[in-house]
Amino acid sequence: CYDRSMTSRRKLFLFIALAIVIVALGVILLASRSDQSQTNNEQGGGATSDASLASNCDEIPLPVDISQVTAVLYPGQVRGDDYKPHGGLRFDDADSNAITVSAPLAATVTQGSRYIESDEVQYMFDFETSCGLNYRFDHLKTLSSKLQAAAETLPEPKIDDSRTTPIKNVAVTAGEVIATAVGFESSPSGLNVSFDFGVYSQKQRNSAASDPAWVAAHQEDGDQAIYAMCWLDLLSASDATRLKSLPTSTYTTTSNISDYCK
Repeated sequence: CYDRSMTSRRKLFLFIALAIVIVALGVILLASRSDQSQTNNEQGGGATSDASLASNCDEIPLPVDISQVTAVLYPGQVRGDDYKPHGGLRFDDADSNAITVSAPLAATVTQGSRYIESDEVQYMFDFETSCGLNYRFDHLKTLSSKLQAAAETLPEPKIDDSRTTPIKNVAVTAGEVIATAVGFESSPSGLNVSFDFGVYSQKQRNSAASDPAWVAAHQEDGDQAIYAMCWLDLLSASDATRLKSLPTSTYTTTSNISDYCK
């Protein structure tokens, strides 16, 4: 005869087994997410999405205390005998080279240089972010311990030889101090407290590079001229207004005319 009770028990057993499997899979999934979250926190204070990184690139903080800045060098202009894709900042009221420079964005250090200019060692570093920008600092004088350790891996400094060398396994966080002094203690014109700052898109050419004649004229300036950005336009509105109201350099004949900043 047909045993209905046996069939019912089998159905109940299958239902319970299926429920156990679903619960077990849920526990495994939650544990995996928890482990991943813990790993992200240990590696960098929590995971950051690509969207938020891109948003962070829309506005970058000035890498120094703006109240100390006395003059601006604009990117995309001729200064001296050379074309300068980068800009810079001057601190003519300073009585020493002690100016703190911080990383505006979290980045990986990709290359650097240590060289001799005006009988003083100068440092230059390139940084690559995860949100489409690269930036460069030059004429750093006293470095953080992390950057100094990286500098010690570079070739010995030579006079006016600022060729860069790749750097591996060095990263900085946003706001991390990378230098505590800039410029020259005894340049030909005396105390020179300043540094160069350039920002470059990783993919998007600037507006000047849309003109083939301009590109042809700046072939010797390399990709930096083509991908350089007006970093003043990436600052907060208040910082940009403040800097644009300042004079340009007092040590070279220049102006606020720029191929990038309009």
